[in-house]
Amino acid sequence: MLIDSHTHIGNIPFEVGKNRVNNLPGKDLIISLEKYKIDFAIVSGIEGAEFDTDFNLASKKMQVSQKEGLERILGFVRNNLNKVRALFWIKPYTELLTKEIENILADNRDLICGLKVHPTLSNLKFTDRRFYPYLEMAVSHGLTVQVHTENDGRSNIKFVGKMASIFPELKFVMVHMGMDSDNGEAIALIKGTSNIYGDTCVVKHENIIKAIKECGADKILFGTDSIVNGIDTCKKYIPLIEKIRETFSEKEAANVLGLNSMRIFDLPVSLK
Repeated sequence: MLIDSHTHIGNIPFEVGKNRVNNLPGKDLIISLEKYKIDFAIVSGIEGAEFDTDFNLASKKMQVSQKEGLERILGFVRNNLNKVRALFWIKPYTELLTKEIENILADNRDLICGLKVHPTLSNLKFTDRRFYPYLEMAVSHGLTVQVHTENDGRSNIKFVGKMASIFPELKFVMVHMGMDSDNGEAIALIKGTSNIYGDTCVVKHENIIKAIKECGADKILFGTDSIVNGIDTCKKYIPLIEKIRETFSEKEAANVLGLNSMRIFDLPVSLK
């Protein structure tokens, strides 16, 4: 079972992230999953971005509301139940958590496996109290939190450590393990904190192998950021998949490449 724990779709009228994306068609993600023999994926919608690549707040008319973004991703999941489950990308800078949003989430809990938190594209330190209502909701509904990490004053590794201590009931997956770093700080935190995990996305392959060895094969999840570099985003991860299978036992490799995602995000048992 090969599961990509970190994928994106969505369409917004402004560019976001270091890849400067604004249109990631869902059909392209499905094509990519099939092309690279990915059995299942966890997907979030870039409509949750509040600031553009250059940290300009998108105007209200350019923003996609939390409700609409959530409904878009749920529609995609319903049409691809055998391939994907959703993360709800939150918008703590421009919106509040409403009862309506909570009700939509509760009514569709079987389609949603976690929250997507991107402090950088919300232009907020992850320790900002505006995140708290969403994390409290995650506790109530048993949702895992996938959080973007890079040392930019918003998404720093140390902020995840702080929030993991405040919300010990939650599981936090630090995607990128500190983007554009040597990943050492992230590896130490994952190793020393029971409710923090890491993923393989945009991490040097040698650092991924190091992370698995130091943190344990139950603490690292396979993820690629598909399809931010197009349908072939996953291509550069094929050598990594082979390296993991060569380096570790069959059980350890299976954990990193799929079983950890199933367990940490509570994906359907029928996938086994």
